[in-house]
Amino acid sequence: MASGCQRDESGISFIAIYMHYALIFPRCPILTANHLECYFRSRPLYLLCKLKIGDKVPDFELCDIDGKKITLSSFRGRQVFLSFFRYAACPVCLYSVDRMKQQSEMLTRSGIVTITIVNSNPEYIGRLISPKLADCSIVLSDKKGSVYSTFALGKASSVTDIHKGMAKNMKNLKPFVKTWAINMMDAGFNTDILKQLPADFMISEDGVIMDLLRAETAVDHMSFERIEACIPENKRCKCNAKDCLSPRCRKEYEEIRKDATALLHLESGSDGSVGS
Repeated sequence: MASGCQRDESGISFIAIYMHYALIFPRCPILTANHLECYFRSRPLYLLCKLKIGDKVPDFELCDIDGKKITLSSFRGRQVFLSFFRYAACPVCLYSVDRMKQQSEMLTRSGIVTITIVNSNPEYIGRLISPKLADCSIVLSDKKGSVYSTFALGKASSVTDIHKGMAKNMKNLKPFVKTWAINMMDAGFNTDILKQLPADFMISEDGVIMDLLRAETAVDHMSFERIEACIPENKRCKCNAKDCLSPRCRKEYEEIRKDATALLHLESGSDGSVGS
C-alpha cells in the first residue's frame, strides 16, 4: 500500500460495522472472519487506497495488438505518459486520436514514452486506434479492465451521462457516429464498459506519479499545459510554431509576430513606402 493513501471511507465504514457486530454476536453465521476475508479478497487494497500524486505507480503487464507482453516497470528510468482511453470504437476516443498523435510525437522528442491503454480486444484496437498511434505510442489492450481497476478510474453513473458529455461535442464527433455498430460489438453490449471514463497519468523516471487526471466526462483529458509543466525545461519544445500544442511555442509565435509587425511599421513611411 502506497504511503499517504486516501482511504475509501465507504469501505472502511463497512468493515468497522462488521467488526463491531461480530464482537457483539460472535456466533452469528453471517458475521464471521470468513466474511471479512472474502470482502478483502473481492475488494483489493488498491481500491481502499486510491492512487494520488506522489505515490509509487503499481506495475502491470498487458499485451499489444501483436500479443507482445509489455510491463510498465520495463520503462523505469524514463518518464512515461500513461493515457487510458475508453474503448477502441468510442467516438470521443477516435476524435482524440489525432490530438494524441501530435502530443505523443512531441513527447517522444522530449524523451518521454507514451503508453495508451484501451479497454478493448486487440482486433478492434488494431483496426481503429493503432494505425495512427503505432509510430509514437505503445498501444496496449486491457479488455478485462484489470489495470483500469488498479488505477481506480472513474465510471459515469449511467450511459445517459456519457451521452450528455458527448452531446456538447457532437459537431466534432459526427463523422465517428457511423462506427456505432462496431462500437456495440467492441463493447460487447457491456454497459460497464460504456460507462468507463478516461484518465491520464504522468509518471517520473523513478515510477512516481507527477500528475494525474481522472476524467469526470468522456471528453476530459489532461491539458497540455499540465503535461508540459512536468517536462524538464531543457527538453521542452521550442519550435515556436503557430499551431504547436506547447503553450510556450504559441506564445513565442505571437511575440515574434508582434515584433515583426512593429518593425514593419517603423520601417514604413506614412504613405506606405519603405523608408531609407
